Amino acid sequence: MRRNALNIGAGAFSSRESVATLLENALMDRAMTPDLAAAIAGAYRVFGRYRMSGAVTVCRCNVCVGPDDARALSILPLTSISSSLLAQYTHSAHEWDDDVAYEFRYFLPRYLDLIAAGDAPSTTGAEICLERLHRADYRNAWPAAERDAIDAFFLAQLRADLLTPPLLDATGLPAWHSDPAEDTLCMAAHAGGDVAPLLAAWDAERGRLPVLHIAVMVATADWIGNRLANRGWVGLPRPHVEAAHDAVMRWLLRPATRDRLEAACLDEQDDGAAALLSLAETIVAGRLPPA
Repeated sequence: MRRNALNIGAGAFSSRESVATLLENALMDRAMTPDLAAAIAGAYRVFGRYRMSGAVTVCRCNVCVGPDDARALSILPLTSISSSLLAQYTHSAHEWDDDVAYEFRYFLPRYLDLIAAGDAPSTTGAEICLERLHRADYRNAWPAAERDAIDAFFLAQLRADLLTPPLLDATGLPAWHSDPAEDTLCMAAHAGGDVAPLLAAWDAERGRLPVLHIAVMVATADWIGNRLANRGWVGLPRPHVEAAHDAVMRWLLRPATRDRLEAACLDEQDDGAAALLSLAETIVAGRLPPA
């Protein structure tokens, strides 16, 4: 039996907030794939040598982290730190030095654990949770085992996203402003990760759901402004994020993407999903250079 996209129907919601609730529930109910579970376990193992000793480094202003929460970050077992508590560390405006880099590596497995559970430790979304990795220049400055553990997580998270049915309304249009797989690409970009192997992995995932996620990305993009839907791509002076965004756009606007969307549309048995695939194929085809 063919698995349908997650069609929530025109009458299934009456406000943007209820759609947000549906998306949050879909993310938190997402099955933990074996690859993702292995990547998180690997991160706990690789970064397990880092220990918290003494008081955590946080901004001590009245806005960022209060003394009780700073103490909790310092003394709670790592796996007992909640998303809301770790979010305060995410948004703490403290400086960066070798001691802070050490502490961040201590917290990093818990970050990955919570992100995979759909409970990102941030008040603004998962996209910026790991941007301190870019500041650390992890791909060049950290040991290979640590770099590989982070990249393994990004890859496993993307593959898990691609196995999650996208949220579509009864007409086949996306019911949310961006796609979870796009969100993961944006998160990796903010972290200083390389999106090229992630896009290559997406190309290699040939099932029905991965191409539906491509269609959602295409359908939700702003083609007047030539911007993808996730707001994390823009608004901040991050040249490395802009470069990753442009790489994703080039990946979408390829003859191979058009052909994949067209073939999937012809095979699709769900009317709403077929309409989405057709729309996305038309958009991509209209932006390709003449043959």
